[in-house]
Amino acid sequence: LHSFPTRRSSDLLFNKKWGACSSACPVSVSKDPHLHLPHGGRADFRGKDGAVFNLLSAKDVAMNVLFKASNFAWATRLVHGTKMDAAYWTIRTETGKIITIEYEAQRYGAMGVLHEESHQDVLVRPDQPAVTIDDVQVVMLSHKTLSVSTKKWRFLATSSPFPFGKLASNKDKVLLDVAIQPLYDADADVVAPHGIIGQAYDGDSLGVDGKMDADKAGESTTAAQAEGAIEGTWEDYIMATPFATDFKYSRFDKTSAPHRDVSKLTGTKKKANRSEEHTSELQSRIKS
Repeated sequence: LHSFPTRRSSDLLFNKKWGACSSACPVSVSKDPHLHLPHGGRADFRGKDGAVFNLLSAKDVAMNVLFKASNFAWATRLVHGTKMDAAYWTIRTETGKIITIEYEAQRYGAMGVLHEESHQDVLVRPDQPAVTIDDVQVVMLSHKTLSVSTKKWRFLATSSPFPFGKLASNKDKVLLDVAIQPLYDADADVVAPHGIIGQAYDGDSLGVDGKMDADKAGESTTAAQAEGAIEGTWEDYIMATPFATDFKYSRFDKTSAPHRDVSKLTGTKKKANRSEEHTSELQSRIKS
């Protein structure tokens, strides 16, 4: 077992800054779903109902999420969109163990499930000590937020209420919001990260904006697939199973991998502006 320093839950909350992010800034995917990318890029990503997509593929770490179709009622609008419903991690520890972790958005009783081959599953519940296997630590920071961390990465997955939760059609509905933070210089890794989010740790100081849904009609259906901000097509990031690590841009087993070619991306490119800081709504939800 690896010994971690004792940390309070508040120490694990992200002081998130958007629009000016170095590689050490946490990024997020939230709501229906909106991408806040490394270096300040933004995009929307509809995904596909019932499909699992890779958000981050790095050496020895993969994070996938499950998308589900969902309707979002606003005061005067109805959006036929998607939400994230569950998160899945596959991690190779520093001693070579393969562990998987699952977290499903739940209004009540949310918990993580940790699996190691030839071992009984461990339920990671709120108000219990962190579970540690080698360099991996899994803990419920609150009744709705799971933290997964290694020496190089920290992830938060939070069960969040729907926007406009007081509307009858949104009442009691939950979705998954996630945040990702490298604990090292991911931009300089010889195995350049990839995935829908991870590829933006590409060694430059440019944010790349992808397609965003702009239809504000009374009733609309989301369609943006982060075009312009990701390599290839959105289907390239569909995973065969929740804990799969292999796909077109997989980095899980690599010993070296280049950055993406940003010049081939068609999205709007902008210099990261370190003076532009945005307070994270996700952090306030985690604290509440």
